[in-house]
Amino acid sequence: MRRARNRERGVALLLVLTWIALMVALVGQFTYGTNVDAAQAANARDELRAHYLAVSSVNLARMLIKIQKQFVDPIMGQAQKLISTAMGGAGGASGAGGASGSASGGLGFSLRVTDYAGPLMGFFSGSKDEVAGLGSLIGLDTSAVKGLGLKSGTFDAEITPEDGKINVNCGGGFNVSPDKQKMLFRLLMGLMYSRRFDRLFSESDANGQFATRADVARAIIDWSDTDEQGFSPDGVSASGEDYRYDDRDDRYRAHNDPFDTIEELKLVRGVTDGFMEAFQPHLTVYPFPGAAGSANAGCKVNLSAITNKNGGDCTPLIMGVLRAAAMLDQTKPPTDLAILDDTRLYPVASVLCDRASASGFDSAAAITAVLQNPSQAVLPDDPRYKLLRTLPALNVGDLNAVATFGSPRTYRIVAVGEAGKVKKKITAIVDTAGFLSNPLTLNASAEQAAGILRYWREE
Repeated sequence: MRRARNRERGVALLLVLTWIALMVALVGQFTYGTNVDAAQAANARDELRAHYLAVSSVNLARMLIKIQKQFVDPIMGQAQKLISTAMGGAGGASGAGGASGSASGGLGFSLRVTDYAGPLMGFFSGSKDEVAGLGSLIGLDTSAVKGLGLKSGTFDAEITPEDGKINVNCGGGFNVSPDKQKMLFRLLMGLMYSRRFDRLFSESDANGQFATRADVARAIIDWSDTDEQGFSPDGVSASGEDYRYDDRDDRYRAHNDPFDTIEELKLVRGVTDGFMEAFQPHLTVYPFPGAAGSANAGCKVNLSAITNKNGGDCTPLIMGVLRAAAMLDQTKPPTDLAILDDTRLYPVASVLCDRASASGFDSAAAITAVLQNPSQAVLPDDPRYKLLRTLPALNVGDLNAVATFGSPRTYRIVAVGEAGKVKKKITAIVDTAGFLSNPLTLNASAEQAAGILRYWREE
């Protein structure tokens, strides 16, 4: 009996240890599940906050665009006229051949309140200290102002005009004209002309096909036009559109209608990932060509809206526009062959890009003045100064034939809202002169006044 009792010793300890192990597992599982649920709830809360912060940023951006259109642009127009009158010049009325004779054109200035969207939104999205710091810059005491700053989360937005790009929809649609198609062809050829893009047109695409610059430009036009004839820059089409889109593994047909988005270009023959990386920042599908109130209704590039924001360097686009102006007749060489030399044109175009991003251009004469004497457009301590002094004047002919100057109509808003570890990005296209064809809003007049949303993407 004594031996039996000895064998039963420790059973209680084993039961207690087993019970503790089970309780630890249950508590650990309960704790883990609680932490996961709390994290999910926090993420859902932050995602909702980030969404509405991004939406608020879009709304504030639309307000800045409205201020630009309704107040800033008219005031700047009057100021330019007064300066032109005071200096005895014709201002922006002078053409490209007017060189530096136009006083106002030589100044080439404009004010874009949309360029200061970040600092202005800091009043609403920054912390109390940031709001106070921004207010001190303009001598404003924000301590007693309510509604400024955020306790949790931030938002910001970048606003860029779409009018300062080449509109690929100029080649299609039911109201297309041969003149618009030729304009688009010249601009695309000028944009793609630089020798540094040779590799894009000397290698085969994913389907083993080769395409020259002219092939790609024609294919872009044929994709969106409504006929079945291949486009020809000389106006004589010898064959139909036969790009064999339906012979691929993923079969499809040409749109034969305007592009819906710029990403649709990837479906066009000859448009590769390299093409999109190089040229997508300089192409747009907004606004629809010929629409009322559009500064580029004739498919010209609005050089008053060119900027190097939200797309990198705008120098290739300026080079393309200048070459298109110099080669209005694609069958003949330009009057000044230096326009085809990248080493001659690129330094001057880079100066124009900097000027366009900083203050904009109000006339073709402002650009021509830089082309005639590029070293005067930079300071002597600029690294480009010595090089620009050695460059002779460039003659691009009639710049007004391919470019226009005026207030932008369509803007791209890239808004970001951030709360906790969640970030939301909204990309929107606002058309300030559009009309609601099928209004779904409860207040159509207010939506119309704020600008029509043509595109909305959240990610």
